[in-house]
Amino acid sequence: MAKRLTSDIKKLYIVSITLFALLFLALFIPTENSRILAVTLLVPAAAIVLFLIRKRSIHSINKRQVLLIMTVLGLLWVLMLYLLGKHYGYLWSPYHPLSPRSFLNQLLPTILIIISVEIIRGILLDQKDKIVNVISYLSCLIAEVMIYSNIVGITTFNSFMDFMALTLFPAVSANLLYHYLSSRYGCMPCIAFRGLITLYPFIFSVVPGIPDALLSFASILFPLLIYLFISFLYDKRRVTHRKSGKWAYAGAAVTVLIMISIVMIISCQFRFGALVIGSESMTGELNKGDTAIYEKLDDQPIKEGQVIVFEKNKTVIVHRVVDIQTVNGITRYYTKGDANEDLDAGYILRSDIIGLVDNKIPYIGYPTIWLRSLFN
Repeated sequence: MAKRLTSDIKKLYIVSITLFALLFLALFIPTENSRILAVTLLVPAAAIVLFLIRKRSIHSINKRQVLLIMTVLGLLWVLMLYLLGKHYGYLWSPYHPLSPRSFLNQLLPTILIIISVEIIRGILLDQKDKIVNVISYLSCLIAEVMIYSNIVGITTFNSFMDFMALTLFPAVSANLLYHYLSSRYGCMPCIAFRGLITLYPFIFSVVPGIPDALLSFASILFPLLIYLFISFLYDKRRVTHRKSGKWAYAGAAVTVLIMISIVMIISCQFRFGALVIGSESMTGELNKGDTAIYEKLDDQPIKEGQVIVFEKNKTVIVHRVVDIQTVNGITRYYTKGDANEDLDAGYILRSDIIGLVDNKIPYIGYPTIWLRSLFN
């Protein structure tokens, strides 16, 4: 019996580590369709997991109720997006629904990825092995990323930051929810929910034109709210493990809030934004590596001495306003870096100004500078 148990553990580790390694390497393979590549790995992997790993399914008696709840929540998500589309407008789907080629290259691979991932996740989580749980989470996270993007296509710093905010962070949040659901209620609630929230752009000709930052914000927050809701309804262990439950909730909340804050900063589509100082022109007030926190310009007055964020010659600059002149009814703003001897060439208009610097966070921008230097 002990030998058989040892053999099962070896198979479990070999399968889970091999799957993770293959998916991780696949991230760096140049391909025009990462979904097809993911399918070629995940479908055989799901069959191998089904065949080799012993099933230990012990799920909650509430799994049917949770399946129904997740189906309803998936429908509500899609409905909410289309209602928001009334405000933001609608766009033609980029996936060309109803096209046989789109079905074979996009819709069908996505369906197979979702089903395969959730079968793999469910079986691996049923083994109740902490190391395998972590490996399976990372593997499922990579598989979800491959639905939306190919990391090889990230060639600039801006595309890297877009990938982080619009693809990776929502996938991290969503897979935390899927792991929680699958370990307690099986794979079907995850398959139903993921199918509804993922496949609608592949089916409908028109999709909501919601700003990417707002969609990312909602995609990070919504899984946390679902997790709290399902846990409150059905997780009886919250009573016997109240202290650990509080820490788990707090940890999840802090993680999601950090991701949302980063999305807000990267997108700059909210009231406040942030900009890493990459030069020494403002040394003293804003040093290289600092992150300037600014308020987007609306109807605020601009005064001499104000440090502003503005765009000039397609470059975003943080300098101080040193002179304001009105010529023929048009207000001109003259700027200068505190550490520079000369004024900036020419002048800018109010329409060039992005925001007013309110504060700074010292030093935390250095990782961004290092990343940018790698891309350069």
